[in-house]
Amino acid sequence: MPKDTPSMAKNKMRRCLGAIFDPHPSKTEVDRLWGYFESRCAYCGIMINRKSRTGHLDHLLSSSVGGSNNIHNHVLSCARCNGDETREEPWDLFLQGKCENSQALQAKKKKIIQWMSQVPDSEPSPEVRAQSKSIVKEAIENFERSVEKMRALRRNGF
Repeated sequence: MPKDTPSMAKNKMRRCLGAIFDPHPSKTEVDRLWGYFESRCAYCGIMINRKSRTGHLDHLLSSSVGGSNNIHNHVLSCARCNGDETREEPWDLFLQGKCENSQALQAKKKKIIQWMSQVPDSEPSPEVRAQSKSIVKEAIENFERSVEKMRALRRNGF
């Protein structure tokens, strides 16, 4: 197991604080997602055995561009589509490359859009999201100052 580093601690802080504001899907929500997608990858359609742990929850819109952890911003994805073929493009363009014909594409796209449309209207406004990011940024800056103080103490204390 790797040693704890300030960098690892900052990432953990960022994730933990973010999860307070935008929690990860609950087990019940994840169960609904598996049921909705019928244990199949939303992109390639391959059957996924839940016990195999090869099924992934893939963000349709990543958090780096404003996506949330709401269950309806996720689809069920196989390890290949979500891991091996790391998606760097919008989900609908990625889906195009996974479908053999336009009929399959339209059916999969419709299913995903119907899933996405179930997101509740109570999503935070952009202003509230900005406040959340500001709070996390402040915590990280305070942590970095504390790390520097500890390093100075160590340098001067020996």
